[in-house]
Amino acid sequence: MIDTRVLEPAPADRTWLDDASAALLAYAQLPAGDAFARRAAARRLLASPNIRPVLRRAAFTPSTRDAVLEIARVDVEDHLDQPWTERAEAWMELTQSSWQESAQFCADLAWSGRQTGSSTLTHLTADQALSCAPTITARTRLHLYGLGLRYDFRCGALRVLFARRGHVADLDPFSRSLHAFALLGQSDPAATDLIDPLLEESQNHPKIAHTLLHGLWLGHDLPDQPHLILALLDRPAFADADTDAIALFRKAAALRGLRRFDEALAAIAQAMEVLPVNAGSAVHSDLVRERALILSARDA
Repeated sequence: MIDTRVLEPAPADRTWLDDASAALLAYAQLPAGDAFARRAAARRLLASPNIRPVLRRAAFTPSTRDAVLEIARVDVEDHLDQPWTERAEAWMELTQSSWQESAQFCADLAWSGRQTGSSTLTHLTADQALSCAPTITARTRLHLYGLGLRYDFRCGALRVLFARRGHVADLDPFSRSLHAFALLGQSDPAATDLIDPLLEESQNHPKIAHTLLHGLWLGHDLPDQPHLILALLDRPAFADADTDAIALFRKAAALRGLRRFDEALAAIAQAMEVLPVNAGSAVHSDLVRERALILSARDA
């Protein structure tokens, strides 16, 4: 587990500290699309001795905060073969993350963990996710454990988790969106009333929008499910849906349900074009399967 204590460098370390700060600034200025270069640079920074005070200070500097959170994600992803959820908790505490930052950080890591056989559910229990007092660590655990259940489609277990937690209205918007996902995934029509307030309160946060879209897609017995999916995709949260492979995948499924097969095929073809090359074979397989379902329904 990461030591979250703030260590002040000795005077003799000032030259090195300046060099490390310069390296961090150089990292922050690397092209956003050059994932390989950014990851390699992040690893070099993490391997530097006494880097913790530099990152701790940079986390509270607006120009470098995003860079620190990205470096933190690289650090956790490089330890997915270990009990990595503790490391994620420590980073969230170290940076004093907001719920928005935690949603982004935890959603990406929980997915990476699941893809590598190191799901959050292998490192956390429901009791641990509910045992902390209201702190950043408690929120992180709830996000991570809830995401583990969401990615495994365990809507019943997720609903029970929030029932045990109680006072759902007091939770942060992303936690509440996980609760809404569970209800939508079980085709609870009342859960559709949660969509607009969550999007409005979160200012259309992308992780909340995708959580709600996921729930709608899973809730196959929801009245007018395809129309609800398409209506959500028309919201400002999905203004860039034409470059979002997962949004296009959900759109194709909705259009298939409405028997608008040509539009569905166009959507899934676009999803394949914009799918990130590092998305993983499982996601690509989902797109191929959806295309096959559309063709089968069209030709039936």
